[in-house]
Amino acid sequence: MFLESLKVINFRNLKNINLDFFNVNIFYGENAQGKTNLLESIYFLFLCRSFRTRYEKELIKWGEESFYLKGNLQWQGQILVLESALSKDDKKIKINQKILKKQKDLVFLFPLVLFSHDEIENFKEGPSQRRYLLNSFLSTLSYRYYKALLEYHKVLYQRNLTLKGGSSDIEMWIGPLIKSGTLVLWERLKIIDEIKEIAKEISISLLGKEFLEVEYLSSIPLEDSEEEISENFEKALREVRNDDIMKGYSTVGPHRDDLILFVKKDNVRYDLRKFASSGEIKLAFIIWQLSEIKILSERRKEKPILLIDDLFGDLDEKKQKIVWNGIQDFQIFMSMTAKVDFLKEYPHFCVKNGEVSLDV
Repeated sequence: MFLESLKVINFRNLKNINLDFFNVNIFYGENAQGKTNLLESIYFLFLCRSFRTRYEKELIKWGEESFYLKGNLQWQGQILVLESALSKDDKKIKINQKILKKQKDLVFLFPLVLFSHDEIENFKEGPSQRRYLLNSFLSTLSYRYYKALLEYHKVLYQRNLTLKGGSSDIEMWIGPLIKSGTLVLWERLKIIDEIKEIAKEISISLLGKEFLEVEYLSSIPLEDSEEEISENFEKALREVRNDDIMKGYSTVGPHRDDLILFVKKDNVRYDLRKFASSGEIKLAFIIWQLSEIKILSERRKEKPILLIDDLFGDLDEKKQKIVWNGIQDFQIFMSMTAKVDFLKEYPHFCVKNGEVSLDV
């Protein structure tokens, strides 16, 4: 997958931008000039949502009525023209001039990996943020998982409504909840096992030692087959049935699980949430992302595009080069406040007051 060009009209502070791209594309400039806005526009073009806000009207340039995005994409041996348009009343997504009705399905169509400060913060914050990161990755990787996750949350919502209403008639939701929830848990368990091994390989390759360890913490006992997980899920739901009725919400299931990450130092592992430095947290996140990228590339038979917002902050030059060695084989869109000496041979775009120019 390769993004050849991008047209941006009235997105954030970007008035009218037309850019042709390369394998490596570095956006540099002072803060608040529009570097992250460029990355966000590419993200929206591919996924029809922002990674910075839930309020899409904020994306429209101040004083304007709408924004428009257009990109030419090499994808699976063909050229696609992607278009996104958002006004205060409507949102349209087109692929080769045909309106896409199921916009949520974009999450599976185009493999995109985001490195950002907010993603790193989510990485170390609460369970819901870490589940979101895991769900986003698995939804890009597997349409089966994506559909099961949507179904699970749909049924969970109905079960919780029943519970909040004070009704004990919740039996009707057990079967559908177990069916979709078991698939979600099974897919999560398999991918975590895979990430564990790949993260170890990447740690040793980049750092010469094991650095990141991953554990999945479930609210129900996990086993070696879907059938056993299904049985345990049903048993757990029945055990907490009265407690759920009293509390008015569902207390067990994949929506309550967590992803625990540890960094290893001197053969001792430390909980990333409590004991790691900002540099170690960023490095752990990068190794996690590189593990996802490797899996995505192998499963999808195509390389994802990487969007990287201020990756090198908190990392010394040695770690910067280590990280670069892990990502340089992909198409990259990277923002930074100043040029990095060992990247000077790559194309740089200067971003200033919403204007973008290629260094020549």
